[in-house]
Amino acid sequence: MRGASGFLTPAELLELADSGSVVLDPFSVILSKHVTIGPGNLFYPGVVIECDDESHCVIGGDNVFHGGTRIAASAGGSITIGDRSVIGEGGAQIKSTTADSEVSIGDGVRIANGAELLGRSRVGTGCQILGPISARSVSLADGATHAHPNPDRRGAVLKGFGRAQDIRLGVGEVINGAGDFGSAPVERQRVYHPLAPNS
Repeated sequence: MRGASGFLTPAELLELADSGSVVLDPFSVILSKHVTIGPGNLFYPGVVIECDDESHCVIGGDNVFHGGTRIAASAGGSITIGDRSVIGEGGAQIKSTTADSEVSIGDGVRIANGAELLGRSRVGTGCQILGPISARSVSLADGATHAHPNPDRRGAVLKGFGRAQDIRLGVGEVINGAGDFGSAPVERQRVYHPLAPNS
């Protein structure tokens, strides 16, 4: 049934262990045959990654995909995910449904707590989308990960809840939205970490 629908069978999912990936429950993880997967990924139960034969989906290495993650590329869409990202803690959706709606996610990214990412979007290295946010056609600048001691060097952040349409943020910037992110102020992340070092 899965094979005929274009998905890996449970046995094929277990074979990902040959490249160091771990599928904790091959009976609840749904993974398209058209996805290119790097080494060392961890898939929790309930992860769904769909990609039709017209679309492009590439996942790097050492990422963590929590249960409640749905990634879908269709109708010529394109989704790329780099390395060492954590996706879907508390649920997340990432969708590319047209040829001009490419979604690019860098390294060390966090997308969590009900976030949705779609449209032509670039989420750079170290960036975060945290909360039930519908992020559409956003561009978040590369930076260090959330673990870096200096918040001015971290990747851009969207947090809160609501709709973030056509938002552009630079390194060290954050919007803490409640509804329309377009009307919320752009702040420095240092505002939330006043005692953090400057170096």
